[in-house]
Amino acid sequence: MRAANVRALRPHTDSCAAYPDERAQALTVPPPSSLSSGPSAPPAAGPPGPPASPVPLSGLAVASLVLSLLICLAPLGLILGIVALVRIPGNSKRGKGLAVAGTAVGGAVVAVATLLLVVGGARFDAWAEEGGGLLGPRDTKAGTLFDLKAGDCFAPAGGLFSTQEGEDLRMTDPSVEIVPCDGPHPAEVYGTFRLRGDHAISDTATIVAQAYEGCAPLFHDFAPDTWTLPAVEFSFFYPESVSGTGGDRTVRCWLGAETGLPEASLRQDPGAWDAGQLAYLKAMRPSAEAWFRVPEQVDTDLAAATAWAERMAEGGAESAMLLRAIDGLPARARGPVTALANRLDALSGIHRSASRAPSLAEFGERWDYNGDEDESGEEWEARLALGLPVEDEEGDGEEQQP
Repeated sequence: MRAANVRALRPHTDSCAAYPDERAQALTVPPPSSLSSGPSAPPAAGPPGPPASPVPLSGLAVASLVLSLLICLAPLGLILGIVALVRIPGNSKRGKGLAVAGTAVGGAVVAVATLLLVVGGARFDAWAEEGGGLLGPRDTKAGTLFDLKAGDCFAPAGGLFSTQEGEDLRMTDPSVEIVPCDGPHPAEVYGTFRLRGDHAISDTATIVAQAYEGCAPLFHDFAPDTWTLPAVEFSFFYPESVSGTGGDRTVRCWLGAETGLPEASLRQDPGAWDAGQLAYLKAMRPSAEAWFRVPEQVDTDLAAATAWAERMAEGGAESAMLLRAIDGLPARARGPVTALANRLDALSGIHRSASRAPSLAEFGERWDYNGDEDESGEEWEARLALGLPVEDEEGDGEEQQP
């Protein structure tokens, strides 16, 4: 602030030389004019200076608060807030309050997220140990039916089998959960194959027929002894139509169960059988594969029914021939195995007669000749003699080891 300019008036000194005392007195008393002078004039205004520039705002502080409000970026907001608080005193920028707020919010979000992860993880572990989830604690992977390959076990998003009468077994929802086979699983893929030919196929019935035809041998490669399988059904997934220029032509074949889920792979190891047992299972394969290929339209389509009966006749006759050719059977098994071969030959004749039936009604009559259309009794005896597992005689489905 500038000091005011006060003009001092010179004292009267013209009589000081004649009167020394008066001069002395005059020098000790302030001049009246100096006490009575009026207000001073305002100071002269100087030239205007440049306007003062505002103090800049810390960008780190702003970024800290913004990022802290975004939950997924809260840790970054916390870090930027701390950096801003360290730098602001040195660079004289504004924004300390924003930095404090960003640090506080970011820290709170990080703390809450950490707590939720710890608590949630503990709860998930407990839930998994108690068998939580669709199939319990599993190393699962989301996928589709198109991702499945032989040996995969899976749980479908929908049901395994159609519940509508007259529908085929094709699944319509492709979403699946691929799971390990060493625990409960609704289904297991036992094989895949490509539809024959490079031509377009728009007829679903033709594709289904190929699916049955192609899945049968794969099934018996996977499980040669079908007697020992649990209560499962076979099914497959196939393209509804295929073009001649490409597209997915793969049929995926699997075994599935709606209840009583298998807890291990159903694949069978041929090394588990001795030479006689293995020879027997190989001999029975033609008959088993023919039975496996039973068409869905066997009760409504005469052509499909008679074609299947012809396959049954051929398969039974081949199995009978192979059974008689087995060398080295134990003495106790020779009689039952021969009896089974004789029964298969007899059934082959029945099936061949049914394959020539002129109508579905006649087909049924020929097929159910004397109401004795299978070989289960003879097969039970042969298996028992060979030491293979059989169902108990009470018929409750429990297997017995001879």
